[in-house]
Amino acid sequence: MRKELSPWGKECKSQMILLGKSLADLSRETNLSRTYISSIINERIIVPDTTVKLICDALEVDMALRQ
Repeated sequence: MRKELSPWGKECKSQMILLGKSLADLSRETNLSRTYISSIINERIIVPDTTVKLICDALEVDMALRQ
């Protein structure tokens, strides 16, 4: 059973498409692994806000959506 993405997760995926960025691109920009980024965006794991901010900055996504 698939869990529905949060507004933040949906926005991250939309921005990846809009900006033409892959997980590999985000990995290079944030120094986080592709699988780690995927797990964060798909909300399989909980991470510190500082880590989320790296992804938000790279994708130009508002951190307030994460709340």
